[in-house]
Order: sequence, then structure tokens, then C-alpha cells
Amino acid sequence: MSNWAVISLGHRFRGDDGVGPYVLDRLRPYIEPAVPCIESGGDLMNLLEMWRDRCVCLVDAVDASDLEIGAIVRCDGLSASVLPSHCTSSSHGFSLKEALDLGRLVQAMPLRLDIYGICGGHFAISAGLSAAVQATADIVAQEILALINTHNGGAPCTSTR
Repeated sequence: MSNWAVISLGHRFRGDDGVGPYVLDRLRPYIEPAVPCIESGGDLMNLLEMWRDRCVCLVDAVDASDLEIGAIVRCDGLSASVLPSHCTSSSHGFSLKEALDLGRLVQAMPLRLDIYGICGGHFAISAGLSAAVQATADIVAQEILALINTHNGGAPCTSTR
């Protein structure tokens, strides 16, 4: 059984902020049910329970005016003592930095945390993903799939029988 999970932050119906759920939608046919794809609803304590003792790929939109829309900010969430500044603010009820700080404090950390931040530029309600963010999201989904397959020794079983 896999000890991996892919977790998204972000709001599906807030433009580029929906990139995390979009990546999950792209991955589900290839990895579920063996590897859960989890949309975080913005509850900090729930996030800590979702990632505890798992290898996690976390996908979120970042609002970075100094980077191109669609740029990828990759980070090892466990070894980075300070996350890139692009990952420290959030449209959620908490920032990723706050989640990591609290997780360390209460010993609720993942075994591995690969963070994929995708730079967005449009965060209006009901807007879809911008073309650049959608193209990058497809690349990130392939990277995550390759990472999980490499560490699990091949593609996970997705049969529900």
C-alpha cells in the first residue's frame, strides 16, 4: 500500500487559485485509489492530519508579481528552514508557513513534502485558469506522477474491483 498523498490548497472557483484542484483532477485517473488526491478545504488542523506520516506532494497557487504567470516554485518543505517568500502568504485561512510551523510544534509532519507552487495572476471568483497556469499545471501533474511512480516502483494499481 502506498504511503503517498497529493494535497491541493486553493479554491477551485477563484481563477488561478484553482490550480491545485485542477492538478488533482489530472492525476486522479492515474493514481487513485492507491494514492489519495485530497483537496484541502482550508482547515489547518485537517491539513496536519491529512499529511501526517505520509509522503506528500502539495500543490498551490502563489501570487508572485516578480515571477511570470505559470512559473513553478519548487521546494522541499521539510528541509527548507524558510520557504520562498512566494509560499508564505495565502488566500486560505492560513499560510503554508504557518501550517509547517504548527506541524513541527505538534509533531504532525509528513515524512516527505514536495511543494509545487504555480505562479498565478488572476484570482477573481468564477474565473477559470489562465492559459499559462493550465499549461504549467499539466506539466506539474506529469512531474508528480513520475515522482510517485519512481518511488513506488511503478504505476499504482487503480482498479476498484
